[in-house]
Amino acid sequence: MTDTPNIHAVKGFLEAQYAGDFDKAFAEFAQPDFQWIVSTGENEDLRGSIPWAGYVHKGKEGYVRLTSLLFSEFEALEFNSARFTDAADRVFVEGRFVFRHRETAKIAVSDFLARFDMCDGRITGGQFYENTAGVADARKAT
Repeated sequence: MTDTPNIHAVKGFLEAQYAGDFDKAFAEFAQPDFQWIVSTGENEDLRGSIPWAGYVHKGKEGYVRLTSLLFSEFEALEFNSARFTDAADRVFVEGRFVFRHRETAKIAVSDFLARFDMCDGRITGGQFYENTAGVADARKAT
């Protein structure tokens, strides 16, 4: 089955991001008013446990900051986007990740669901749902 235009945009965004080409990801696949949330927005308690979660990341700069914070702490051992579902104005991506914390060496394993909000075949933003307790625990020294 061929990808829909929305799924093509999400896959293109993710591929460019994984290659470190944020300019391409945002120029070709995202709207200028892009916003991204990890877990939930406006949650100070969550921010205390996971510095990149609990608030809205705005634009390319915010998203690059988010990924820089995340990958300065964690090494991605596995990141698998298993299923893409086009739901008209949203694309849902189901998957699983395994990350190792660079200081504690603890492993964070989580299934995830990413929601990409779409308009005219481009990403306007979205939200990433994960096992935040597992990620927060991996950041804690024993």
